[in-house]
Amino acid sequence: MEKEMKFEQQMKKLQEIVEKLEKEDVDLDESIQLYEEGLKLSKALKEQLEGFEKKIAELNGNE
Repeated sequence: MEKEMKFEQQMKKLQEIVEKLEKEDVDLDESIQLYEEGLKLSKALKEQLEGFEKKIAELNGNE
């Protein structure tokens, strides 16, 4: 799922998860599920950012 979404969509989804987790009315099971999904999104976003940084470094090196 994460790979199909664009970076901005993934960031928005992660923000929604954080907001849900910050609410006090989320039960434990849902909290764990949201936390797990957030970790997956966070990892996917980190990998994408590293790819973007590598690409930019390559482009800057070719100037």
